[in-house]
Amino acid sequence: MRLRRIVIMLDGSPSDGPLLRQGVGLCREHEARLDALFVRRNLASGADFLGDSFSTYGMEAVLEALADAAAKASAAAHAAFETVADEADEAVIGKFIEYIGLPEEALADEGRLCDLFVMAKPEGRAGAAALQSISMAATRSGRPVLLLPAERDPEAGFKRMAIAWDGSLEAMRAMVGAMPMLQAADAVAVLRAGRGAEASDQLAEVAAYLDLHCVTAATSTIALEGRSASEVLIDAATADHTDLLVMGGFGAPILLRALGRDETTSLIDGTSFAVLLAH
Repeated sequence: MRLRRIVIMLDGSPSDGPLLRQGVGLCREHEARLDALFVRRNLASGADFLGDSFSTYGMEAVLEALADAAAKASAAAHAAFETVADEADEAVIGKFIEYIGLPEEALADEGRLCDLFVMAKPEGRAGAAALQSISMAATRSGRPVLLLPAERDPEAGFKRMAIAWDGSLEAMRAMVGAMPMLQAADAVAVLRAGRGAEASDQLAEVAAYLDLHCVTAATSTIALEGRSASEVLIDAATADHTDLLVMGGFGAPILLRALGRDETTSLIDGTSFAVLLAH
């Protein structure tokens, strides 16, 4: 499998430009096409979450303000796309898509027909809204989601990659979705947090599978020693100067995710480098 269509989610913020430039670098490396997606809520979808607590006049005023803010954000996102498109090779630039409707509909319609979905990685602790957007992208699109830090060098490839392996369906999907990038990396490590009787055999099977795809991977099991799985994975990946962490995501119960106590949230919050996840 090769990367052919990469879709980047824009929101009209200053991070759109750096995110697009990183996307261009990724597309250039993999000979892929870059499309940008901006979701603009229509007035009807905006009314859905206002409910009956507003008067008709109050609702109209709020919806008008929302529509005005959405129009400004859309214009900013489109301007960022055009600026980066003017700088880049025409071969990698696709189209700017403004989807009017609900985010979950946009992610289902546009996200499923791409090889990789790219979003800005939250800075510091991710808020509930950012985590919901990331979760929605992973679950609604069914595609791997790449979270890129805004300050990352757009020309830097992913040379040192780590796979957080726990044997789950989500981890398998993330690894397979990242295969084109794993094949281009200089070093790949498969990490498993927590020792178990089957850990070594599992990691050997993962390494053998990767070898079939021309990826040579080192394997390592890491004892928890009173720490959480996310803590030991972050420490190991950081010590190895990892550029990109590949992992399954959002497999924990909804309550833990709502409280921000799941491993996915901890890994997103605790890493300074890029993360690729799949559900």
